[in-house]
Amino acid sequence: MNFLLKHRKPAAVTTGYPGTPEMATFKIKPTLRLVCAWLFLNILMNLNYPAQEQNLMSLFLISPEVLFTIGALCAAIWLGMPFHWAIFLPLTAIVIFFRFFRVADELVPMYFFRTFNLYIDSQFLPDLIHLLYNTLPLKTFITYSVLSLLLTAGIIFGVWWSFKAIHQSVAGFKKGRLILGTIIAVLGIQLLFSGTAPNRRPPIFHKGFFHRMAEELDFILHVKGYRTQKLQVINQSTLKLQKTPRSLDKLGHSDVYIVFIESYGHTVFGDARHFSMIRPVLKQYETELAAEGFSVYSSFLRSPAFGGSSWLAHGTVASGVNLSSQLVYDLLVTSDAETIAHIFNKAGYRTISVMPGTQWPWPEGKFFGYQKHYFAWDFEYNGPQFGWSPMADQYVLQYIYQKEILNRRQPLLIEFVLISSHAPFHRQPPYLENWSQIGDGSIYHQKQMVTFPVIWPDLTNASEAYVTSIVYVMKVFKSFIEQYVKDDTLIIIMGDHQPNVQITGSDSTWSVPIHVISRNQRFLEPFEKKGYTSGLIPKHPPPHPGMETFFWNFLNDFSSSVGQAK
Repeated sequence: MNFLLKHRKPAAVTTGYPGTPEMATFKIKPTLRLVCAWLFLNILMNLNYPAQEQNLMSLFLISPEVLFTIGALCAAIWLGMPFHWAIFLPLTAIVIFFRFFRVADELVPMYFFRTFNLYIDSQFLPDLIHLLYNTLPLKTFITYSVLSLLLTAGIIFGVWWSFKAIHQSVAGFKKGRLILGTIIAVLGIQLLFSGTAPNRRPPIFHKGFFHRMAEELDFILHVKGYRTQKLQVINQSTLKLQKTPRSLDKLGHSDVYIVFIESYGHTVFGDARHFSMIRPVLKQYETELAAEGFSVYSSFLRSPAFGGSSWLAHGTVASGVNLSSQLVYDLLVTSDAETIAHIFNKAGYRTISVMPGTQWPWPEGKFFGYQKHYFAWDFEYNGPQFGWSPMADQYVLQYIYQKEILNRRQPLLIEFVLISSHAPFHRQPPYLENWSQIGDGSIYHQKQMVTFPVIWPDLTNASEAYVTSIVYVMKVFKSFIEQYVKDDTLIIIMGDHQPNVQITGSDSTWSVPIHVISRNQRFLEPFEKKGYTSGLIPKHPPPHPGMETFFWNFLNDFSSSVGQAK
C-alpha cells in the first residue's frame, strides 16, 4: 500500500496541483505560443510598408484586422472544430489578402497621387511586373522575384503556424466562450470609436484599415450604378457632338500633329528646382524656332491622370470625355462615341497613331478610329532599350517621317506618344546631331547612354534625371520641326500627366503644359484669344481647364459649320 502511495503522489503532481513546476510549465507554454503568434500577426498587419515612415511602437498596438481573424478562429474552436485546412486555409488567405491590400493602399497614393481602388487597380498587376522587368537589370529582377516569392512563402508559413498555435493554445483553455466574448467586446469598442470618433480611439489600438476595406466593398457593390452614371456622361457627350461644328474646314487641309510627352507635368514650371534647369533651354528653343518662322503659345490643362495611366489623358483629348478612371475609359472604348480621328477621317485626312511604348496587343485601340497604328513591333528597330522605353524618340520621329510624312498624298493627323521621358529616367538615349545616321537604330549600340544613379522605385533623387529626359524630348521634337516641317502644319505638344509624386511633392497640381506651334499665325489666334502665353513658358496659375476642353475648343475653333466636312 505504501508502495502505491509513493508512486501515486508524483502522478498527482504532474496532473496539475497548483504551485508545482509541472503545472506552471503546462500553463506557460500555450500562453507563450499564443503571445508569439498574436505578436507575429500584429506586426505583419501594422507594418507600414512601403511607406518610409514607421513608428516602432505602433507595431505592438492591437490590430483590429488581427483581432477579427482571431475572433473568427475562437468561434470555430468554440463550435468544436478541429485544426483543419478547410478552416485555416481561408483564414490564412484572408490575412495575406489584408497584407497585400495594405501594400497597394500605400503604394498607389505614393506613385499616382490618388486612392487605391481594388476593383480597378487589381487588373494592372501584370503591367507592374512588366514595368519592373523592363526597368531593372535582369539579374536584379530575378533576384527580387525569387526573394519576393520566398518572403511570401515565409509569411504564409508564419500565418499558418500562428493560427495553429492560437488554436492549440485557446483549445486548452476551458473558458473558450469567455475568450471569444472578450475579443468581440474589444473589437466592438474599437469599431465604435472608429465610427464615432476616429481621432480619439483608445491608445492600445492601431488605426487599422477596416474603413478602407468597407469603402472598397461599397464601391464593388455599387459599381453597376457608377457605370450607369458614367455611361450617361458619355452619351451626353455624343449628343453634344451632334450639335458641335466639326467640318475642320478652317485648317485648309494642313497637317496636324498632336504630340504627347510622357510625364511632362506642371512641376517643370512650378517647382523652382526643375524650372531653374529647364528655363534657359526653353528660352533658347523659343529663339531658334522664331528664327525658322514659327510662333509658339503655351498654357496648362488639367490631366485626368497623375504619375501614370497615360491612356486616360490620350483618351480624354481624343473624345472630349473626362476619363477620370479606368472604369470610365473601359465604358468609352466599348461605346459608339466618335473621336477626333473619326472626325479627321471624314474631313479627308489620313490618321496615324504612333505608340512605340505599346508592346502588347491592344485591340481596344480600334475604337479610336486611326487608319494606321504604329506599335513597338512595327518600327523595325535594332537598337538597345532605354529603361522602360523600347526605343529612342528620335528614332521614332525619323522612322515616321520616312514612312508617312515624306511622300504623303493627303493631309495627315498624327498622334505621337513620345516615351523617352518615362520613369525611372535612369537610362536615356543620347541626342544624335546627324539624323541621317539613325538608320535602323543599331548606331545606338555604339553610343554612350545618358545614365543617372536612380534605383526604381525610389525616385526621391530623380529630379535632375527627370528634367534631363524632358529636355531631350523637347530638343528632339524641336529639331524635327526645324528639319522636316516646311509648311503650315499645326503642332500641339502637351504632357500626359505629372511625374511620380516623389518628384512633384504631395501638394502638386494635376496640370500639364500645352504648346501650340505653327508658321501660320491664323492657326494660333484661337489659342491666343483663350489666354495662351506667347513662348514656351506658360504663366497661368491653377486651377486650369480640363483636358477634355481641348477637344471641344479645337472643333469649334477650326470648323465653320455643324456636321462633318463634305
